[in-house]
Amino acid sequence: MTENRRRTDALEVASAIVLSVSGLASSWAGYQAGLWDGDQAASYSQANALRIQASRAALEGDALATVEVQMFTAWLDASSRGDAKLASFYQARFPAGLRAAFNSWMADRPFINPSAPPTPFAAGGYDRPGLRAAQALERQADQTFKQGEYANRVSDAFQQGATLLAISLFFAGIGQVFNLQAARVGLLIVASLATLTGLLRILSLPLQVLGLQPPG
Repeated sequence: MTENRRRTDALEVASAIVLSVSGLASSWAGYQAGLWDGDQAASYSQANALRIQASRAALEGDALATVEVQMFTAWLDASSRGDAKLASFYQARFPAGLRAAFNSWMADRPFINPSAPPTPFAAGGYDRPGLRAAQALERQADQTFKQGEYANRVSDAFQQGATLLAISLFFAGIGQVFNLQAARVGLLIVASLATLTGLLRILSLPLQVLGLQPPG
């Protein structure tokens, strides 16, 4: 076997290795990108659902807060008219949140103490209906949306790796049509570098196997 033939065989073997590694890694990177895309879509959908729930909780809380204001207004009106029985009727039916704020407000003697809060709703202990639930849902929605953004970044990174590997496939494949060894060697070097860069890119990323993200 001549020296030239041995070099040609070595180039063909090297090209075959580069093509095989790039092809398999590119397919794997595309598969991973698809999984992370699905995770992104699921997170965004869940975040939207949580925000809808937060809006509903806020609206329901606003309706309950309006009822509390009306009840307090009715109590205030009855008290100002000296109707203690009617005032007691309203006071006994105050919701728990308003009752606690009302008792704290009355302890400040608002009718003779000018520094007291103007109403129980302005007191520090008043717990507005639905507010905590809405805020908790909003925080959960924000966290879920961030998870979707993270999944999107990982998917994009896998796509970048797959693109580099596709470039490697192109140069390794086109090198086969040249008879000039210098051209084949140069193209194979470019393909090898693209393969190495693509592999480093995808191996630095978190993986999902069968659609399930490993803990941590």
